[in-house]
Amino acid sequence: MIHSPTCQHALRALIYLAEKNSPRPVLVREIADASGVPRQSLAKILHALRNQGLVRSTKGPGGGYRLARPGETMRVVEVIEAVDGHIELRKACVLGLDQCTDVASCALHDYWKVFRDNYYATIASMTLQDAANALRRKHLMADPALPRPRGVDGGRSIQED
Repeated sequence: MIHSPTCQHALRALIYLAEKNSPRPVLVREIADASGVPRQSLAKILHALRNQGLVRSTKGPGGGYRLARPGETMRVVEVIEAVDGHIELRKACVLGLDQCTDVASCALHDYWKVFRDNYYATIASMTLQDAANALRRKHLMADPALPRPRGVDGGRSIQED
């Protein structure tokens, strides 16, 4: 996969927090259960994300975690780079070759180049709230009785128009 399991878990947890959009802190147990991330791993991940300034924590009764900023202002790439470091897809060969450039390329180089550039542009522009809204739309298709997310009209994001 492109990102580490830790990064995947961090994204799932923060997308859940964006979707929940709670003014109160959310318990690690709830985040873990809702996002399918092992609780002990998630506690460590959230602690690290707190140190990176992406989440805030509150201790004691009523404590837990919440996003440090609104999901509309936090880009997916910020989470990825906080966990996995700067993304260098341009230097990676999809077939694992040590050298793969426009001059000396592998069989899939031209296709990988288009994919990686599109992928990076997407995660650089997509916010956690965008991802949460997309997830909500998928849930709505499975269960139309769920409440609609903000900014969604008829199952389509207003921003997509």
